[in-house]
Amino acid sequence: MSNFTVNGVYSYTSANIYSYLGRVPANSTKLKELFDEFDVTPTGSTNDLKKLNTAMYEEYSTQVQNQIDNQQNAKQNVPWARLCAQIGIQATGDYDKDYAAFNNAIQLLSQSAIDGQAMTYFAGLKSEASQVFGLSNKPAGYQAAIPFYVYQSQFM
Repeated sequence: MSNFTVNGVYSYTSANIYSYLGRVPANSTKLKELFDEFDVTPTGSTNDLKKLNTAMYEEYSTQVQNQIDNQQNAKQNVPWARLCAQIGIQATGDYDKDYAAFNNAIQLLSQSAIDGQAMTYFAGLKSEASQVFGLSNKPAGYQAAIPFYVYQSQFM
């Protein structure tokens, strides 16, 4: 078990650091950087480590929530949402699923069309689909939220 000294005065054992943060930083300098980055004033108490853990977790939680919010907003703003709504499909934001659902639905609707006007309408939707489902609109997959241990590794 080793000790980490911050500001030349405050000492923390590697066991305490590990029990509160889940990992041990590479050295005392890195621990001091964490205290500074998360605006926690070291006093030598294990409460400092609790505060540091809380601050790190809050930042991580905020980042994950922002990723989730961004992904949900992206699903609502997909280029093919209006087109899907015209035939009764709610766009999920997943390109492949939405494209398959649209094709299945438009095929069924086209087969049931008995007059020329309906056939022309569905042909127009197919034409529009080739534009909105074009490769330029295909998103590069969503990035999964990072696990907390990966987030921590950025700091230690």
